[in-house]
Amino acid sequence: MNCPLQSEETRDLLLDYTANRLHEASVKQLELHMASCAACAAFRNDQAAVWSALDAWEPAPVSSHFNRNLWAKIDAAASAPWHEKVLQALRLGSWKPAAPLALAALAIAAGFLLDHPARQTVAANISVESPNAVVAVSASEADQVEETLDDIQLLYQFESPGAAAGARGQM
Repeated sequence: MNCPLQSEETRDLLLDYTANRLHEASVKQLELHMASCAACAAFRNDQAAVWSALDAWEPAPVSSHFNRNLWAKIDAAASAPWHEKVLQALRLGSWKPAAPLALAALAIAAGFLLDHPARQTVAANISVESPNAVVAVSASEADQVEETLDDIQLLYQFESPGAAAGARGQM
């Protein structure tokens, strides 16, 4: 007989032997092998120790008010306000499984951005001779100009006389 520990297909034979799930013919053949194989005999002894420890183990008794306490906690969690449920969902511990995925996505995005740098826009020189020349502007530059103009418009609204009178009336 080949050693069961040496092959993936026969590795479960030793576990079946220690759990008393083998046929008598297989048990006799395996016992003959374990008489000459120290590794299999050690595995059998270790598994026998585990099985005997499991047989001797007795769980702690459940308290008489266990069910009452369990249902009280379930009812308390169900009747909690919505904002506490949201805060519970946003706790850092609940996001631990998503952290590796987020880091992988960040690494992929960083690799893409490093591999494909932003295009440099080159503005055409506008001279007096060609006033109709086309100037290349990127989308981010256009957004920045739009935001700046919105900020300037907001500042003008604060400087207007009506805004100052309204601010004094609120004080």
